[in-house]
Amino acid sequence: MSCVARVIAAVLLAASALSLRAQPMLFHDHGHGLSFSSDGKALLAPSHSGLAVYEDGAWSEVTGPIQGFSGFSVAEHAIYSSGHARPEVPVHDPVGLVRSTDRGGTWEPLAPALAGKADFRLLAAGYRSNAIYVVNSQPNPAMSARGLYVTHDEGRTWRRAAVRGLEGEIHALAAHPREASIVAIGTGRGLYLSRDAGDSFVRLDSREPATAAAFDYEGKRLRYARALSNEVVEAALDGGGRRALRLPPLGGDYVTCLAQNPVDARVLAFATRRRDVYLSNDGGQSWRRIADAREAAGSSDAGPGR
Repeated sequence: MSCVARVIAAVLLAASALSLRAQPMLFHDHGHGLSFSSDGKALLAPSHSGLAVYEDGAWSEVTGPIQGFSGFSVAEHAIYSSGHARPEVPVHDPVGLVRSTDRGGTWEPLAPALAGKADFRLLAAGYRSNAIYVVNSQPNPAMSARGLYVTHDEGRTWRRAAVRGLEGEIHALAAHPREASIVAIGTGRGLYLSRDAGDSFVRLDSREPATAAAFDYEGKRLRYARALSNEVVEAALDGGGRRALRLPPLGGDYVTCLAQNPVDARVLAFATRRRDVYLSNDGGQSWRRIADAREAAGSSDAGPGR
């Protein structure tokens, strides 16, 4: 780690005292991810206003140096994210690529060339692989152009994917938990899968926009959300078929994030564009709402394809 990176890391760690609020303001704006902690005990919901944690039936909020989360992904031994620091924290903003090993309490900067230069809205880390995929929206010192990039060394080097066959605006990004070369992307044209680290894609579903995607932790199935028909589809990667999980009525809302508990595969969660969060303990047969957007400010965003 360079001298500058060590200074940034020290500032982030010093500013990262963990604070839990009894009644957090959870969903002022749209979220940028939904993941269970690697021990399966908590559900993490990052947004532009902070990191909310659902544990033991209650919400709390982690207050640290990162205030506005963009891309957010939980791997087996770390959380990787991007976004913006709090105004009072003297670090480069946006923060580029950062890593936490204590469930978001403290953050360590990675890839110094990205600090102050890059904010990745879409980021996906393989749970047990060493791959991190990002969608880059503008050139920066580590990335010469817009596009899909992958790193296998936590941001020290990056490779731009060719993305042949991919069509439509990107809504979702998912990295296979074990195979670093397998990545899925949801767009306004459907769901796409690549087995060569994003150089070429095959469309798996073209019925409607795919607004969320997530692999199961065994790496055998891919779940994705169809925005218009209000369902989540489970597809076997070996071509063994697919099934649809019916969701509760969403009143015109649509799914933007999917998550599975790494300890108990029956426990699933999803978040919507309007910031509702739902939890299932039976593999998606039934759902209960654990965060209600009606208790926060309303959203007027239209859905994809509308």
